[in-house]
Amino acid sequence: MKFDILTLFPDVVHTYASESILGRAQQKKLITVQTHNFREFTLDKQHHVDERPYGGGPGMILQVEPIYRCLESLGLVKDGRKSKVKSLKSKVIIMDPAGKKFDQRMAEKFSKLDSLVLVSGRYEGFDERVYKFIDEKISVGDYVLAGGELPSLTIVEATARLIPGVLGNSESLKEETHGKYPTLYPSPIRGGARGGVVAEYPQYTRPENFMGLKVPKLLTEGNHKKIAEWQKKKSK
Repeated sequence: MKFDILTLFPDVVHTYASESILGRAQQKKLITVQTHNFREFTLDKQHHVDERPYGGGPGMILQVEPIYRCLESLGLVKDGRKSKVKSLKSKVIIMDPAGKKFDQRMAEKFSKLDSLVLVSGRYEGFDERVYKFIDEKISVGDYVLAGGELPSLTIVEATARLIPGVLGNSESLKEETHGKYPTLYPSPIRGGARGGVVAEYPQYTRPENFMGLKVPKLLTEGNHKKIAEWQKKKSK
């Protein structure tokens, strides 16, 4: 099985994935764990991946374009939409505080795939348009982390250890997966996956128009009262 992790800190992933269970599984060629630094897919000389959000707000937001281009390099998106040629046995997920709670049952489903792509965030979240190119949002717990690398590795390890041959002792695997699936964490994350304070309403940053996906006009007009009302209305 192949795991692709989009991250700004590939060394964090490489260091962990080269050790212990994941390291041995890669040596046996049962899995591969590859990283893709989406900073390398920026078009400006400074390699910016973040911008201030339209309409104001704390912190910086990850831009849609470098993440899109990274996914495009993997053949997962094309012409502003998800690729139609993408294998049915692959899935693109994003670490998100508003996502489904990750548990053992979900790990079991993921272990049946050929490929799992994980998008790891930083800063105050993603430009809302990123989600147009994602299959599923996933949360791993009710706590705050600096970014999505550790949640991504949690999912990779929980999934990989269910692949035949990865664990040396198959009996321990039977005990873990027999009958009811235990929940790994009690409730959805409220921080961590994005890093910092959770933005409950959709957020956008430059460019204003990306392949026909436009920032809501109200957010560009500077009417803070109307923006506040819009944010309240759109809060998740």
